[in-house]
Amino acid sequence: MSLAPNTWQTVPGSRSLEIFPIFAKPSIVSSNCFIVSAPSAILVIDPGASQEQTRRISDVVTAALAISNRPVLVILTHCHQDHSQETDRLVLPAGSELRRLAHDAAARVLERSDRALTCAYLYPWNPAVCNAPIHCRLFSPDGTCEAGGLSLRQGDRLEIARTPASLLDDVPLDQRSIALGDGERLDIYHTPGHTACSISLRLGALLMIGDLPFAANPGLCGLDGWNHEDLIRTLPGMDSLLDRHDIAICCPGHGYDVSAAAMRHGLRLMREEARDLTAVEGMNARRITGLKRYTDEFLEEASALFTVLSGRFYAASYYLFDEGTERLPVPIDLDGIDRTLTDFRRFADAFNHTTTPELTVVLKGVQAARSLEQALARDDVHRLLDPSLVGRAQRRLTDFLSVVRGLQFLSVESPSRVNSVLAQLVARVKSHADTDASELLALADDRRSFVEVLTRRLAARSPFAEVAVDYAEACRQSEAAIAPERLDDIVTSLIEGMAAAGARHIRLGTEAVNQQLLVRLSADIRIAGEALGPRRLALYERTLGWLGGSLEREQDEPTTILLRLPEWNQAVPTPI
Repeated sequence: MSLAPNTWQTVPGSRSLEIFPIFAKPSIVSSNCFIVSAPSAILVIDPGASQEQTRRISDVVTAALAISNRPVLVILTHCHQDHSQETDRLVLPAGSELRRLAHDAAARVLERSDRALTCAYLYPWNPAVCNAPIHCRLFSPDGTCEAGGLSLRQGDRLEIARTPASLLDDVPLDQRSIALGDGERLDIYHTPGHTACSISLRLGALLMIGDLPFAANPGLCGLDGWNHEDLIRTLPGMDSLLDRHDIAICCPGHGYDVSAAAMRHGLRLMREEARDLTAVEGMNARRITGLKRYTDEFLEEASALFTVLSGRFYAASYYLFDEGTERLPVPIDLDGIDRTLTDFRRFADAFNHTTTPELTVVLKGVQAARSLEQALARDDVHRLLDPSLVGRAQRRLTDFLSVVRGLQFLSVESPSRVNSVLAQLVARVKSHADTDASELLALADDRRSFVEVLTRRLAARSPFAEVAVDYAEACRQSEAAIAPERLDDIVTSLIEGMAAAGARHIRLGTEAVNQQLLVRLSADIRIAGEALGPRRLALYERTLGWLGGSLEREQDEPTTILLRLPEWNQAVPTPI
């Protein structure tokens, strides 16, 4: 069961309610809107922030009023600009009666045109905040709206019933109810977390939940008004509501409707994620600009890593096909990975020529990162491809999503013994150890196992076969404020970049200076900055900067890259 867009249909679980869903293209620019026709009123839930959508809403409501003239109730699920901007811009027939309803906290935010709590600052075109009067302030401390009901013309009023959470054993959420005629009613639940003023609306078997499903998403948690404690309290109540009541469909503020079962599953997963979001850094314009730059840097690094992964697997495919093998032993969607990265790069390039909010680029990066995570999640990917390379890619994805969420993960990293990490790295570079040939001979009669092992051998061919790497430690065995895997990843990537640029001899050394540990990589040729990837270098520089260190190009000819790492007891992490 699902709702059809842009047409009237019966609300599931109701006798006399109809709904006209307008599903906006998913973005942070404008929300969905749901128009509901009830015997005693027409509801417009979240007008959004699109002038074109407002014209559509006005036309649909005008046509409904021509059939039966009733009050129009504009209801906001929360105060954010993408839901509220067009609240006062509906064009209705002369004499139409319109009333606006929102949570008391939303009414106060809109009344003072608060650009922070409405997130209006996200939009480069500087939109005005709608500060039109809210006629009914739901869940106000004094309960004025509920006590007197919603006044209408000619002395009529809509009664609003109040049910505190303490009286609801099965759904611990504050609730209000509005009678809509013919035995129908609108149930309104206070569901804070995404914002303090977030509400969810139930009609029959339909639940409209605003942006609550996205409250733990990277890039959205930490926005002004977001609150971890509120979210943790709300989610069990929503779980009870979906689990114990006859709700069939859930309508979020962005994207299409989903089944109640799917939403319940999603919110339960979010509940697990939300437990770890206790130290999320607040989102603001400065941080979003920084995240946009970080997204560009991350995607260049991801592109490089996945290009290597794809290249090795395609090479294995070439040799195996040449031997008459019909298919590889695991269907890795390399074309899908390539599309994900290409689509993001096109989107990011187009951003420079539009007024799209910077947060949109960050959220697009999150979407790409999650797609890439799924591509690497299969056990057989680790079995068939170089585990160290797959591990590097997975760590970059985890880093990115954690940083966008605002988690200060770098400040709690375990230290690394620098000399040991580098010695192991160089030993790995020099070994070029693949699967022993005897393993292939033993599997000669088992075609599937033989192809799998052969694939692993071909896909793990070392990129360092033509490069000599020397290592000279010139400092004591000391610990640096950087995780061993992270140090290994950065140095390995720099060596690979130098090798790809034509270096055939790379010297690696360490030195202790002024309570810093220096790691120096020197190539035997001059390497242009473009060859190493400017955004990748910026990513490493930014990461080391967060740890209290730095990365610099110490010498041009031959090229020398210098990593400065603070000793463990001297580290002062920089806020992300």
